[in-house]
Amino acid sequence: MAGHIPYEENHREVNRVLEKKCTIHDIYSPEDESSWFPCTNEYFYKTKSNKTDGLSTWCKKCSSRKAYKFNQEHPEQLKISKKKDDAKLKNKLRRRKHTQKLRSDGFYDEYYQNNPDKYKEYNKNHRQHDITKEEWRNELEVFNYKCAYCGISEQEAKKKYGQKLHKDHVDHEGYNDLRNAVPGCKICNSHKWEYDFEEWYRQQEFFSEEKLEFINWWVTEGYKDYIEDKPPYRIIKERNEDNRTYHWNLWTVDEKRNQIKIIATESKKKDLNIHIKNYLK
Repeated sequence: MAGHIPYEENHREVNRVLEKKCTIHDIYSPEDESSWFPCTNEYFYKTKSNKTDGLSTWCKKCSSRKAYKFNQEHPEQLKISKKKDDAKLKNKLRRRKHTQKLRSDGFYDEYYQNNPDKYKEYNKNHRQHDITKEEWRNELEVFNYKCAYCGISEQEAKKKYGQKLHKDHVDHEGYNDLRNAVPGCKICNSHKWEYDFEEWYRQQEFFSEEKLEFINWWVTEGYKDYIEDKPPYRIIKERNEDNRTYHWNLWTVDEKRNQIKIIATESKKKDLNIHIKNYLK
């Protein structure tokens, strides 16, 4: 600790320049000839705990190496720390701003165009809604065919963005069916992404307390009048490698209707019937 080291032991003046000694340099940077550096925040991180010069007792190079070693030896603690750090509002806003810039600059479009295998992997892992056409049609009527967030109509969305309203996950980690989906335009769906819905929504210029209450009503009560009973599996149609033909996968699902494991794959949907019967036995 900074307060336990006498000032004169790790400070000196050379040619009228105040220097400071890194106290762990011999451990983390033994290859360096000297452990003395100018006593400035260019070489040492600032810290409130050091009341003498306001700088850490470790140089920046050794601080980084020490932190890296600790993280390598304690991966679970790193995971918990990163989760807490990512949850901070300022970091969420920073990531959101960075992501939006990448999208607007066309980075993702170019990346997936140059890396088709990555695009295929993304689509494979992307969470797909388990919502029937009838369920979605009823929900659109409930929301008056408008984006649940900004209020743009589906007709306006198609004209402005070239796309119909999306099925947007209210809770990014929540259910994949009607109880966790609302209509969202391309822009709202893209900008909200995996962020906490209410936290994101309250920051938008089109925020409406009335719409917020309506969305919360839908995901807690409203959906119950329209959701259909579904079997303990999912059938997903996917493209073959030639990008022209398709195959059908029979998946097991968890309680949130997430796809877990492929039971069978057939070129025709009807051929999955025997696999479904065997799975339900």
